[in-house]
Amino acid sequence: MSGLSIKYLNHCLGSEKKHILEFKNTFSNIEEIRLKTGIDFIYKSKKNEDVLELSYRTSKKTLKNFKGKIDCILVVTQTAKNKLPPVSYMLHGKLGLEKNIICYDLNMGCSGFIYALSLIYSQIKCGFINNALLVCSDTYTKYIKKTDRSCGSIFSDAASSCIITKKESNFNPTFDFLSLGSGYSNLMEKNNVITMNGPEVFFFTTDLVPKLFDRLIKKSKHKLENIDHFIFHQASKLVLDNLKLKLKIPTEKFYTNIKNIGNTTSSTIPILLENLEKKKTIKKNDIIMFLGFGVGLSVAGYIAKWS
Repeated sequence: MSGLSIKYLNHCLGSEKKHILEFKNTFSNIEEIRLKTGIDFIYKSKKNEDVLELSYRTSKKTLKNFKGKIDCILVVTQTAKNKLPPVSYMLHGKLGLEKNIICYDLNMGCSGFIYALSLIYSQIKCGFINNALLVCSDTYTKYIKKTDRSCGSIFSDAASSCIITKKESNFNPTFDFLSLGSGYSNLMEKNNVITMNGPEVFFFTTDLVPKLFDRLIKKSKHKLENIDHFIFHQASKLVLDNLKLKLKIPTEKFYTNIKNIGNTTSSTIPILLENLEKKKTIKKNDIIMFLGFGVGLSVAGYIAKWS
């Protein structure tokens, strides 16, 4: 049975580091915002740092450690500098890789990492590829008004990368998805400006995320207590605290890193996974639930055994 192996995780952040208290003259009650979001620092990209540049930086670090052949490049992004060509092709050229490689972009947000994993898994199962370079990269701050307290105090610019390889396994990975297209306008870009209806997005997470959570556990035939780690999209402290309580997830199995880097959209899950791997928190054969949610509105879940 074909499975997935996630290797050589890396990331990079926008070069401009900002403490949230630096926005005290822009946002009133900044301390209240800080308590709700749980964020102390956000990272903004400079003028010369776009999605391609951030993707290139992190990909170079990942490929430095990988000695195999890349069959596929998948870039998850919603803030590409150019409408065409796809970022994946520009990245392919910038990295100087071989010609016989599949390249494509995926226009997804905070659930994008899991969507990308499912697409790569499908290609591996069909025998099309063995090794994929998966990149998540966004520069939301370039599209946020300075006075927008809903977005301006949360989002960071970042890119993450890893190698997804084919691995023979007796463990069958489980994916599941839910969509609420009727709520698309609650988090969207229009006329080069990203806006978010915070309360509506919060209600969406408290409604659909638990539904997918229950479906995913049932579908995987696992029990809640048998799952070793829960790695969720790092939306905000308020959202994460609410979900942990509502889903009855033990604190020692639930992780956050939002305080020092903010919400990095599709990169939050791979960056948190990288942190946990470096700390050796995750051990071989541990069962992990990944859960992403956001733009769409979308929810995506994945249960896997760490290899």
